[in-house]
Amino acid sequence: MADVINKVISFITGDNEDGDDKQILLKQLAREIQQNKYAKFYRPRQEEADPSLAQYFYSIYKIVYPARKFLRDPDTIAKIKRIILESYLDKETMNVLKRITPAAIEERKKNAGAELSNQLEEDLLALSKGFDSPRLTAADKCYRLVTIFNNFVSWDYYSFLKKFDPELPEDNFTEAPKFTAQRTDIIMADLASFLTVLPPFDIPGIAATGEDGTPKADWKTVFEVFKYCRNGQDLIKQELWDSLLVNLKDLKNSLMINSMIRLASRNPVWELKAVPVQEEPLSVLYLDHKTAEVRQVILDITDKQRNFQIIALEKAVFNASDVTRLNFYTPKKSAILSEKDVEPYLYAPALNHLLAFIQDFLSKDMAELCDIMLVRGQWTNNAASIAMSDGYHNVIDISPQIIKLDETLSEDGSNGPRLRSALARLDRDRTQERYINSIVSGINEEALNLINKAVPSLIVVGKHIKMLMDDFQKKPYELIMNWKELGQVSKTPLPQRLSDSYKKLNYFVQLMLLETKKE
Repeated sequence: MADVINKVISFITGDNEDGDDKQILLKQLAREIQQNKYAKFYRPRQEEADPSLAQYFYSIYKIVYPARKFLRDPDTIAKIKRIILESYLDKETMNVLKRITPAAIEERKKNAGAELSNQLEEDLLALSKGFDSPRLTAADKCYRLVTIFNNFVSWDYYSFLKKFDPELPEDNFTEAPKFTAQRTDIIMADLASFLTVLPPFDIPGIAATGEDGTPKADWKTVFEVFKYCRNGQDLIKQELWDSLLVNLKDLKNSLMINSMIRLASRNPVWELKAVPVQEEPLSVLYLDHKTAEVRQVILDITDKQRNFQIIALEKAVFNASDVTRLNFYTPKKSAILSEKDVEPYLYAPALNHLLAFIQDFLSKDMAELCDIMLVRGQWTNNAASIAMSDGYHNVIDISPQIIKLDETLSEDGSNGPRLRSALARLDRDRTQERYINSIVSGINEEALNLINKAVPSLIVVGKHIKMLMDDFQKKPYELIMNWKELGQVSKTPLPQRLSDSYKKLNYFVQLMLLETKKE
């Protein structure tokens, strides 16, 4: 025995120069095969697989063929997953699942109204707690068996068998096949692949059979699920599957297939290098899927509510729902980018609204009001008047910056020609996508910066107008000393004018926050 081990080490390290040790190991391996209980599968002198090996695989193929067709349908797999999970979930969690089916959510939309989003969030929390249960471990093990079974029955038996009988029909088991011997070097890759799909016989909790060869895994539940999905008809008789598992374990333990591969590859120390598959448990995958599904519903509801709010605020501020003042950074041109599957102009609606608000309100009505309150008004607190004035002018000064940004996308701008050229080549050269996204991303970032500069200043102006509204109601006045004089200058009563301006500023700030998707 020690001599054999030394020869193996010598072969691996390459210490033998003439290959004698390798030949000795291969001859010894051939002798061991002759003593193997499955020796009939191999013809050593001819280096061929015997037709009996094909017949063995053919017998497996006949057993698993109905399952191959059954498990090929994605809807069937989805149904199996659902049935397994539902059989292990408690009643309370099942009730949650029933409340968040697409049909149930559509029905709830009719009555729940704006509260539906909050209700669905609560349902997701309850669902997560329900899936955090030891019972789901059993469901995961059960579906792991389904996966093992599916991998085994889905192995390409037909292509393997056609190497022994090229005339073998795929869907007809009535005629006996005419298998002939086949060179093992031609089929050794298939044999190695077959070893990777054999059911595990030594993994705790999901081992296919115990030490005595009898099935130990919960195959009964698996086959009951199959039977349920087939309206009470057996997919494969479990007794037949149990018998096959015992035989497969015996074949695996005999190392007959491994030995055939070693001889065929002329590598006496060949070992199967199986890559472990890291699978998410069924319960985790299902919970993630269901959570994503419900969150999309919540997002759709939120977006719908958000769009309604935006339309209402547009009307309140501009008396219109389509306010476009820029020439290039516009929602219409953004749609062209979206159609090309590249980054769109994310803040085109908001930036157009900001420019329109500056031009239509701040530079006109608000300019007159500021002239009355800041220039003619006698403030007791100069710091407050300066803060309001700075806030107002900070926003006014953003207008030319917005126009300048838009002009970079013109025919003569720094971004326009580059963007149009890249878009023209995009259909035939998708590598342009990154370049386009880089340009548009920079423009979007600059647009957002301008909006983020404007909003805090608008909030400051609105805050001071609210202070002025409150001061007008006080007796004596605390902030403005000459209210009576100012009232004579304004064509519209100042309280009404201040109130209208405050509302418009407030609505506009809300519009900006919604259009930039800030809470």
